[in-house]
Parts: sequence; C-alpha cells; structure tokens
Amino acid sequence: MKKVISILLIIIGMLFLLTPLITQEIVKYYSTSIIDENITKETLKTNNENHELEVEFDYSAIRDLDIQSIIKGSAHFNKELVIGTLLIPDLDINLPIMKGISDANLMAGAATMKPDQSFGQGNYTLAGHHMKDKDLLFGSLMDIEIGNRVFLSDGEKIYEYEIYDTLIVPDTAMDMLLDDKAEERGKPIISLMTCYFSSSTGKRFFALGELIDEYPME
Repeated sequence: MKKVISILLIIIGMLFLLTPLITQEIVKYYSTSIIDENITKETLKTNNENHELEVEFDYSAIRDLDIQSIIKGSAHFNKELVIGTLLIPDLDINLPIMKGISDANLMAGAATMKPDQSFGQGNYTLAGHHMKDKDLLFGSLMDIEIGNRVFLSDGEKIYEYEIYDTLIVPDTAMDMLLDDKAEERGKPIISLMTCYFSSSTGKRFFALGELIDEYPME
C-alpha cells in the first residue's frame, strides 16, 4: 500500500511540474497555428460579417492562465471568431484578433473587449494574457515603448497606430474602455491591456496608441 501511495505522489508531483510546460505548448499551438495558416482576406471578411455567432464578453476570464482555463478554452475554441490580426514588430507580437472575451479567445490571441467596436474607429480595445514566456500572447507587452507602431488588419485594410502612452490602473477602471478616450485624443485610438504581472495584483497595464494611417492590404 505504501508503495502505491509513493508512486501516486510521484506521478502527481510530475504532473504538477509539467503543467506550466503543457500550458505553454497548448497556447503556442493555438496562437501560432492560426497565424501560420495564413488567414485569408475572405475568411476574415466572412467572420466579421457573421452576426449570428454567439459571442461572450466574460470579463472574469481576464485572470491568470491556468490548466483549467486551458481545458475549458480548448473545448470551446471557435475559428469563426477570428476577425483580424495584430502585429507589433518591436515586440515580435503577431497574434490573431478574436471577437469577444472568453477562456478560448484569450488562450489563442488578443480578444476584443466591447461588442460593437470597429477597426479604425473609436477606442479599439484588446485584452491579452500576460505570460512569463515573452514569446507568448501579451508576455512582452509591458516592454512596449512610446513611438512603437501597432498594426491591425481586418483582411481588407491595415490600421497603423503609434503608441503615445502607457499606464497602470486598478482592474476596476472600466472607463479605460470607453470611446471617450478617443474623443479626448481627437482621433481613433487602440487600447492594449494585460494583467500587471498577475491578476492577483488587482492592476492592469495599458498601452495606448493613436491611429496615424490606414491603407489597403495587398
């Protein structure tokens, strides 16, 4: 009996040690496979125009990524919620933009935070998980600098933003999502948000950029 218990404890210990690695590999699979498949202009247009899909805006999903949210996300992942791409060359961030906030969307890329936001208009808000591995999701977002460029694409146009501010706010600062922020700036903006190291800090990191150009995607 003691031998069986010892073996079980060893197995449990190994699973505990391997969980972070498993989590990272699953995230890498979803976030990179979508981009590697070369999302077509037609696919993005179809997804953007599909208003019959059920889209979640579950803000409780904005928390530290764990194995439970990974399992839940994998079970509910829907490629039809891919509506664009996000590129930040200075940070080597290249991610799909997912419509809505959910475990599945946050596991795969940058998630839109409001139901009716449109590319290149108002305050375009995106949330992403902070990761210890800076090569994954928004792991490197807090390294962004004033003047860095951010590129969004909906398959038809590219929207180019320039970062003008970064700040840390309480996780209750929902005003950061309002279009009023764009009106104060006098032009459309992008708001990129991630947890300030961990959701347990009760703080969020924002990188704000203003729209400086938009042009057809070739």
